Amino acid sequence: MAKQNDRPTLATVASRAGVSIKTASRVLNGEKHVAASTAEKVEEAAAELGFRLNSTARRLRAGGSSPYIGVVMSDGDDPFQTHLFTLLESELSTVGLRPVVTVTADDPDRERGFLDECLANDMTGICVIRSHPDAARFYTAAASADVQIVSFDPSTTGPGVDLIAGDEELAGRLAATQLLKHGHISLGVIGDHSTSPITTARLAGIQSAFAGRTDVGWRAYMREDAHDLASAKNVVAAWLGSRSAPSGLITLSATLTQGAIDACRRLDEWPALVGIDDFPTAELLDVTIIDRDVSSMAAEAVRRLQEPPSSGPRRHQIPVYVIARGSGEEAPDK
Repeated sequence: MAKQNDRPTLATVASRAGVSIKTASRVLNGEKHVAASTAEKVEEAAAELGFRLNSTARRLRAGGSSPYIGVVMSDGDDPFQTHLFTLLESELSTVGLRPVVTVTADDPDRERGFLDECLANDMTGICVIRSHPDAARFYTAAASADVQIVSFDPSTTGPGVDLIAGDEELAGRLAATQLLKHGHISLGVIGDHSTSPITTARLAGIQSAFAGRTDVGWRAYMREDAHDLASAKNVVAAWLGSRSAPSGLITLSATLTQGAIDACRRLDEWPALVGIDDFPTAELLDVTIIDRDVSSMAAEAVRRLQEPPSSGPRRHQIPVYVIARGSGEEAPDK
């Protein structure tokens, strides 16, 4: 059985025929005003590759615009992504739109294949919750095909892409400041995917909070290789089991916050903790969080998806704020 990524896509048809993705889409969708020689090359390429357009999408096109929006997620277990998708789906339903979602598992080839299918089936738009940095260039080509693209991921930007994101640098600065003002000068910082713009900005914000402070120790505890709940749990367990454990923790995602809490519970050691991004049980666990209004992010995305595609990049910044629930307000042990 062929793998999903081995299936022919609109991009491979266009490449075989030597035309743009937009031209290939026009030919395969039966649009007029395409040169006969060009149409023949595209049709031959599609036949050779065994490419087929989705028949349901074709019927929808005959009656008007598609009610479908392609949604890209990288991790179905990430609390932020699933929460945002739930809100997005609800907002889409109010305007008669429905999501078609893929979870890429950080595979840029899978992401590109899904994007090609969205273009081939003339979806009304594409919404990127989290993307692989190597896939960012694919969206510029999609935007040139007059598809409305909205991104929540700063790694996916460029002409024709509307970015809706929080002030990630401020989020990092607020997390560090919350611990500093309660007397913590020995801080453990747990990050993941250090090459992503989100993590990079959050780390820059943390560092800015320490500017001019020679009494703060954090670099010795900095970890950028905790990619999931289990690895975050192991990192924190190792710190808490040492003689020089940090008195406060900053976690750069909801998944990492949950891993840190698991380690604290297992060892019954509870340093102060501030996490970035809220998650469903954070309030029950009294976890201090840096967050933004995710509901307004979803609503703004749906508003943008109903507008004509823009020619240049646009950014809508969502304010971030502290939700003080107790874990970030603990004083260091004497």
